[in-house]
Amino acid sequence: MTRTKSGKRPWLGALLSFFLPGIGHVYLKEWLRSAMWFALAVSAVLLFVPMPDSVMASAEAGGMESAWTAAMEATSDLSLEAMLPVLVVRIFSGIDAYWLALRTDSVGGDDGNGGAECPSCGRTVDEDLDFCQWCTAPLPGRDEGSEGEVSAENGAVSR
Repeated sequence: MTRTKSGKRPWLGALLSFFLPGIGHVYLKEWLRSAMWFALAVSAVLLFVPMPDSVMASAEAGGMESAWTAAMEATSDLSLEAMLPVLVVRIFSGIDAYWLALRTDSVGGDDGNGGAECPSCGRTVDEDLDFCQWCTAPLPGRDEGSEGEVSAENGAVSR
């Protein structure tokens, strides 16, 4: 099985996003991207898939359940050309979720800058800090006073 350091399965994120764009991104905890892909899928359906008037009439008369049934009946005999924009959005949503799961090397966001790693949590830490910004563990080999202390007498920095 392919797993990243974060424990997320890229293929599962891709599969979820293919079936319903945005759900794989929810699995990866990418909330804004999830909303974007879902909105893009809904927009593709509303703009490119022709819906007969019977769907809207069913929604007004019988509620969402009858509208869902009418929409399923209306779209069951659509050609590939009519469903192509929706299919393209689903494929690219799955690819994006897969790529995002592979790219995210650690929970909390590894920015890939190649810095030092925290011995406690394993995440990349900021070079300027004496502690891990993720788990607050002190980093070995970094003295707290290494940046220099300001002398009270003349304001000079001593190293």
